[in-house]
Order: sequence, then structure tokens, then C-alpha cells
Amino acid sequence: MTENTNSKLPLLKLIFGAAIFAYEKRFVLARSLWLPFVIGMSLSFADSFGVDVGGDLGVTEEGGELNPNAKSFGLMYFVVIAMFFITIIASVRAYRVLLECDLAERSPISWGLSETKFTLAMFSLGMIFMFVLAISSTILVSIFNVFGDVGFFAMLNFLPPIYIAARLILVFPEVSRNPDIGVFEALKWSWLVTKGNGLVLMLLAVIFPLAIALGINWFSSTGLPLAEFIGAALVWLVLPFEVALIALSYSTIQKIQSIAVDAPEDTND
Repeated sequence: MTENTNSKLPLLKLIFGAAIFAYEKRFVLARSLWLPFVIGMSLSFADSFGVDVGGDLGVTEEGGELNPNAKSFGLMYFVVIAMFFITIIASVRAYRVLLECDLAERSPISWGLSETKFTLAMFSLGMIFMFVLAISSTILVSIFNVFGDVGFFAMLNFLPPIYIAARLILVFPEVSRNPDIGVFEALKWSWLVTKGNGLVLMLLAVIFPLAIALGINWFSSTGLPLAEFIGAALVWLVLPFEVALIALSYSTIQKIQSIAVDAPEDTND
């Protein structure tokens, strides 16, 4: 059988391609994501310039005075929950737009089977990450007990779970594009098709977005005027690019798989 010599994902090509991809689809993405974006920005505004709702909650210390530790707890709790579900909706819609799926719903915001399975996939991937991290931590602690503290090398603890998360990251475009597939089947599919591209996907889908997130977090903490609000806006503006990066990786791997299946077998004379 002919060996597929082009099975590796091109790292830099995908990064630049994702930026172009998201830019070319900007108007379609804007029409599909405007309401989650507006709601998300509104909640980010409330998070950055939060109103003190502690008094409204009626939380008091002994003596009838307001407990300062309870300030804005109700509002911030609502913001966190709302931001989570809005991010799910925005991500699923972005995947479906970028993968040119038919959006049956005309509503600017909705929740369906894809969003439910996307959420289950997030929790499943989180549990897998924590499980692998616990195992790697146990192994690393046993090494520390033998060789002593190795300082910086403790960061190696996170490499196994990050690698596994990268191998399973394509579960998100898969359940967004195909809501009929089960979460377990999608995780298994992602693991199989990413064989040989784990390190590239680890850089693309985990380390690169993490670097962007750390950069935004640093900017938000600079103390500049409106830095927190601008940082929150950047999160929503970068989201289509991050989704485009994973969607493009997903499409590229599907093409590689299609070529591998359709490739004719070599015959020996």
C-alpha cells in the first residue's frame, strides 16, 4: 500500500491559515454569533465593573452590619455560570459556521443536542485531564523521593495530560458538526485520527491558545484604563480564531484520512 508521506499537520501553515480563515468568514460568523457576543460582553462589563449586590442579598454579620466578604457574590456567581453556557453556544455555532454546516435554527441563541454533547465532552475531557494529572503527579512524587527536588522539572507533570487533551481536542468540532454521534465515540474517533500529530496539536490547540490567554490576562492586570474590559473583549474576539484553528486542523485531518482511504495500492511486477 502507498505510504502517506503528507500525514503530518503543518504547524505554521495552520496558524496563519486559521487567521485568514476566520477573517474570510468574519461576516458569517458575526451574523451567527452577534447575540452571544453582546451578552458575553455585557456580562464581562458587569464582571469588570461589578455592582455591589451584597446588601441586596441581605447577607450580614453579627450586629446587623454587611459582611464585606459577601459583596457581589450573587452577581459574580451568575456571571460565571452565564459566561460558561454562552461560551458553549458561541463555540458550537462558530464550529458549525466554519465547517459549513446547515444551521437549522434561525434563532440567534439556542441550545440543542450539539451544545449538550459539547458540554459533556468538556466535562469528560476535564475528568480525563485530572485523572492523567493525578497519575503523573504520583509518578513524579516517587521520583522526587528518590532523587530529591528537581525544581523546574516539576512542570513535566503537566505534559502527559496536555498531550492527551490535544489528542482528544477534535471531539469538539466533531460533536458540533455531527450531533448524532455519541460523546464516547467522538472521543475515540479523535484519539485514532490524531495518531502521529499529538505534538503538533499540543502546540496548536493547547499551548498556543494558553499563551494567548496568558497574554490577555497580563494585559487585563496592567491597571491601564479599561484594561479589564478590553481584556474581556479580546477573549471574545480571539475565540473565533481559536475555533478556526481547531476547525482547520479538523478539516485537514479529515482530508488526510480521505486521501489515505482513496489511495490505490501499489502492485509489484
